[in-house]
Order: sequence, then structure tokens, then C-alpha cells
Amino acid sequence: MAQYLAGVDVGTTGARCALVDLQGNIAASAYREYGAVYPRPGWVEQDLEHLMAQTMAACQAAIHGSGIDPREIASVGFSTQRSVTIPVAQDGAPVRPMLSWQDARTGAEVADMLKLIDAGKYYDASGMPMGTTWVITKVLWMRKNEAERYGRTFKFIQNQDAVLKAFGADDYYTDMSDMAFYGVWDVGGVQWDRELCELFGVSPGMFGRPTPAGTRVGSIPAAVAEKTGFAPGTPLCVGAGDQNCGVVGMGSIRSGMATVTLGTAGLAILSLDRRIPGFGGMMITNHAVPGMWEMEGLSNAAASSYRWFRDVIGTQEKEAEKAGGRSAYEALNDLAAQAPAGSRGLLYLPYLGTAATPRWNANARSAFIGMSFAHGRAEMTRAVLEGVALEVRDMMEGWLKAGVEISVLRLGGGATKSALWNQIQADVYGRPVQTLKVGESTVLGAALLGGVGAGVFRSIEEGVEALVQVTGEVEPDMKNHALYEDLYQAYVKAYEGLSGGAFDALVEIQSR
Repeated sequence: MAQYLAGVDVGTTGARCALVDLQGNIAASAYREYGAVYPRPGWVEQDLEHLMAQTMAACQAAIHGSGIDPREIASVGFSTQRSVTIPVAQDGAPVRPMLSWQDARTGAEVADMLKLIDAGKYYDASGMPMGTTWVITKVLWMRKNEAERYGRTFKFIQNQDAVLKAFGADDYYTDMSDMAFYGVWDVGGVQWDRELCELFGVSPGMFGRPTPAGTRVGSIPAAVAEKTGFAPGTPLCVGAGDQNCGVVGMGSIRSGMATVTLGTAGLAILSLDRRIPGFGGMMITNHAVPGMWEMEGLSNAAASSYRWFRDVIGTQEKEAEKAGGRSAYEALNDLAAQAPAGSRGLLYLPYLGTAATPRWNANARSAFIGMSFAHGRAEMTRAVLEGVALEVRDMMEGWLKAGVEISVLRLGGGATKSALWNQIQADVYGRPVQTLKVGESTVLGAALLGGVGAGVFRSIEEGVEALVQVTGEVEPDMKNHALYEDLYQAYVKAYEGLSGGAFDALVEIQSR
């Protein structure tokens, strides 16, 4: 009898394969990077073939390094970065480099869309605030700017489709949670929006096939087994978008449960059994659990802000790590702890990747505000951690205004390794936060959905009961919370002041 489930997280900058036992323990894990290229400011592209090769290499490393017999792996499920645009020809070959969800080149196309439909009406139909992130904007950009490539394109697919096909699926399957990111999906009706398709001159046949999470769509063939280490015939199952997998891997499968995940991107997600319209610019997607929705707030940078800070300002900590010392992040956490809550009034706007929820401003840029001689590296480090949490607090304002009750708030992502950041989040949000045994919830969710597809679990709910374990709860310091509420008001005013023209002027200079 199979004793393990494989979860493969094909993320924004790298792929991780984890083997999970049936009690929710990570038995083995391996990671491979692939990164992105930036041809122009605001453009972000990736090489699909390199991404796939690195994904398969991560699987092979995890399996071979574990000593586990591949025949003991019951299934493979996938967590994938969302809203990437992959134009493929009839033979499956990519027509051009894939366009990342971070790619913001399509501002003119968004303006063209707004001439055809009101932003509010578009949001009501699609669940997506009008912006450059969605696949439809890239389709329109290619049609206008790359006519020859557009003409050779058979389908515009997303990462879930591409990975499943490469691993042996017989068609391009898009999981239901990723359907909204095509930008022409009726998220409330859980079907294609024919009016939007006609409006933008596209058809459902141009995209992947909508498929529920936890559906078996094939088996690992012999050729793929050689590249990945999986046994031939291992069930291949539809997973979900990375953040939707993360929600499952954190056990947020009941209405009112919320999660905050700080990774390359940051997501604040509220699970609900009904769709609430007008949610302050939050994305609305279909939950992996049928009949449920997710109200999602997106941060384009999140923990990437901390990585940038480490690479650019925390250079002495990084060099010490290279010389054999402890993790640069651990050293920076200790440095941040030397500064008081509020970082002595130093504010960080975390818009390194522009502003997403609830601002949706492609011209927004990052900034330290309030700097004085009283501030040093400790305050700057803590301000980055606080600024990321304040952006999540900005997202939560929509939940608070809607009067939705949050019954549970759980934290996920690599940031949970920092006890200080967990405490800062509890203090900023003003409520207890739960931590989990498996912080990398995306691979756990992918493995769980694979288990559903292979029949190891009868339902997602049964999988959550077996695999997801809460290990701690962090209580907020309400004195610090009061301080952070004042800092949040300063955060809002700082954004509003800079969005009055300063951001636009800086972007114009950057484009010269």
C-alpha cells in the first residue's frame, strides 16, 4: 500500500517537490530555482522549458534523496503560480516566453478594456479588479503587438495546464480556482462569461479546460518517470493555484476562516460559502472546495521585500552566511528585534512590485518615509517587516468594512520561520494568529489534492483532517496594536500623498 503523497509547487521563482506521509509529515523535499528575466522595466518573462526541466529535477532530487521506493508514492498533485500567460502552438511548443503575473506591460490594453466595459461591471462579472495581471490583457497585447506569434498560438494556457501536460496529461486542464485569472470567467456562476468573451473577441476554446481540483487526469509515462523519479503509472492529479493550494494546506475550508501567506507574493484570503460583491478591490476566486469562494487580497512583493532588503542593505549578514555563519535572515530578525514596535516612526511602503489590493496602482513604488538621524539599520529592518504586515492590514480593511466575521486566522509561507514576524502580524492585525506544523502549505495542499484524485481521501475535508496540524497560537500585544493602528493611518496618508503625482513622475523618469 502506498504510504506517501507527492506535492509539487511550481512557484514564481522556483519549484519544490515534497513527499508527505499520510500523517502530514514532510518526509523529503527538494527545491530548484529558475527565476525570471526582465527585458524592460515592468516586463517579466520566464522560459517554460527551463521551468519544466527544473521542476522535474526537483522531483528527482526529492525522490532519490529520500530513499523512498517510488512505488510507495500514491499520487502527484500540483500547486502552480497563477495568472501566467503561456501561448502554445498546436504541437505544444511555447510560441514565446511565458508572461508572468508580475508583468505589467499591458496598461494600454487595460485602458482599451475600460472603453468597452465599466470597471465595476467587469469586477462584478469576473471577480477580478481591472488590472494588468490577468491573462486576457496579455492576449490583447499579443494580438496588437505580436501578430505573427498570436497567429501561431493554438491556446493560451496557465501553469497548471502546462505542468500537467508535461508530466503526462492528455489535454490542457486548468483547475477551477485558476479559471478566474483568464479574466473572462463568471466566478459567481462558475462558468465562462460569454458576454466578456464576445466583448474582447476571444472564445473558451482558446484556453484550458475547466477541471475540479482533485481530479485524476492521467498517469506518469515511462519517459517522464526517467526524468522525475516517479514510478511509471503514478496517478497524475489536478491541483490548484498556489495560493488556493495554500488555503487547503492550511485547513481553511470552512466559511469565516482566513489565512495570510507571505511568500514571493503575499495573500490574505478569506474563505466563504457565499460570494460577497464589492469587496474593496479584492480578487474573488473559486475555492478548491466546490461551492465555496475565496476573497483574496494580493501583495506583489511581500516577503520579496525582505529578500531585497537582505540582498541590498543586509549585505554584511549575507556575507557572514556565505562565510559559513548562520542564516542572514536569522541575523536580520535579531537586528529588527532591537528596534521598538513602530520602528521609531519609520514607515516602509512595500511596493517594489507595484501596488495590488486594494490600491491596484501599477505606478506605485516602494519608499522609506520618516527617515531621520535617529534611525539605523535595526529600524529599517523592522520597518520592512511592519510595512509588509501593514499592506495586509490595508487589505483586511475591506473585510472589516463588509462586517464579515473572521473565526480563525492562520499564517503560512516562509515568513512563519520568523517568530518576530509572526508576533508583528498578530500585533498589526489585532487578533490571535495560528501557526501550523507544515509552514510550506502550498506543497501540502498539492499533495492533499493529489490524494483526493487518487482515492486516498474521499474528500478534501477528509484530507485536511488527516494532514493539517495546528501547532501554536500567537496572541497580540494590544498596546502595540494601538500603535500600529496609528501607523496604519500614516501608511494610508503616505500612499495617498505619493499617488497624487509623485509615483507617476518617478515612473516617467524610470522609463527614459
